[in-house]
Formats: sequence, C-alpha cells, structure tokens
Amino acid sequence: MRKDIAELMETIFMNCKSLNYSRIAKQYNCDRKTVRRFFENKGKIPIPRKKRTYNSILDSFKDIVVEKVDEGSTAISIYHFLKKKGYVGSYATIRDFCRKHRRSKQQQAVIRFETNPGLQAQVDWKENFKLKNKYNDEFEINIFLVVLGYSRYKYLMLTTDKAQTTVFKGLIESFKYFGGVPSEILFDNMRTIVDVSRTQYGKPVYNERFYEFSKDMGFKAKSCMAYRPQTKGKV
Repeated sequence: MRKDIAELMETIFMNCKSLNYSRIAKQYNCDRKTVRRFFENKGKIPIPRKKRTYNSILDSFKDIVVEKVDEGSTAISIYHFLKKKGYVGSYATIRDFCRKHRRSKQQQAVIRFETNPGLQAQVDWKENFKLKNKYNDEFEINIFLVVLGYSRYKYLMLTTDKAQTTVFKGLIESFKYFGGVPSEILFDNMRTIVDVSRTQYGKPVYNERFYEFSKDMGFKAKSCMAYRPQTKGKV
C-alpha cells in the first residue's frame, strides 16, 4: 500500500474538502483513482480489494488429468478421454495444463551429489556456435566438452559435425589429455549414444556400436533423464 499517499491525505484532509487528484497522482506516479480512494478514506489506508477468483472449466477434471499425465498419456489422448466423461472445454486448455504440470515435475529439487576422483566425467555439446573471422566470414562450429566430476578439469574440442565418429574421437582425445579413463561417463540423450532416451518411465537403450566402444575403452555409460538438465549440472 502507498503509505506516502496516506500520510499526505491525512495531512491535508482537515484543511481541504477537495483537491486535484490528477496533479497528486502525477506527482506520486500512481493512478488518480488511488489518490481519490485515500482521500475519501480520510487518509487511512483503504482495505485491500478482494481478488476475484475464477473457476476453470477443467477444475473438476484436474485430478484425472494429473493422473493420466504421470502415467505418460499425451494431452490429445487425455482430451478425447475427458470428452467421454463430459468435458466441454477446448483441447488447448488441457494441453496448457499438461505442459504446466510436466514443467513443475521437471523443476523439482534434485539432490546435488559429488563424485570421488576418477569415478565420473560428464559430456555435452555446445551446438551450432557461430564465429566470425576478421574478414567477417561466418563459421558454424560445435564444441565437444568433457568435464571430470571431482576436479571440474575440462577438455574441449572444436568440431564441424556431431557424428558418432566425432564423439569417439573426442572421447579418445580427452582420455589422452586427462591421462586416464573415468569409471563412468554421463551423457545426455544424444542420438549417437542412445537409440531410446531415458525417461522417468523407462531406461535408455544404447546404440550397439557405442556400447561396444564403451566396453573397449573401459568405462560405463550413463544417461541423464530427458528434459531434466539438473541431473547433469557439472557441464
């Protein structure tokens, strides 16, 4: 509440039956209706107006929607299911509610963990990074990044593509750079690494060629959960 306006109104109320609301509103950077309400209330802070509450057409179906979303159902399938239950609203209402619910689930707190020396590294891409030379020619490159979980020691490699052979080369060069191979490496759900992404409902399916590569190199591949970057925060 604007206590400064209340104090002004209290000061001038006894000596002024009317005043220029617009001039005071301009001086205090507020709406003239605000000044009038304070004046009519004799300088006392007005009782705040109650906020309007709006009922959503989805209210009586929200528990069902949340249950279906948590089971992995799509918004369109939920929409058709609710139509049979008497829902008369639009698909967009259900779609937006599903997105909001999924986002809130993804943003839940994740316990931060630290790893022992040599246990874990994390891999990620900085994709389609654009640079210009002194002649203003533009180049598009990618940055392959490996970070050791304990020391945060980093290895970076500039690449022109994100092919699987490039990933293999980047990993081998990082092992040479670090002087060893970590016990496990955490990846996001790259297409060159997994054929089926890991979600809260299922485990990842790793690419066969990459799986053989990881065995040859002596590390265990781990995949972070899709759409949950908190699980791979060190990179």
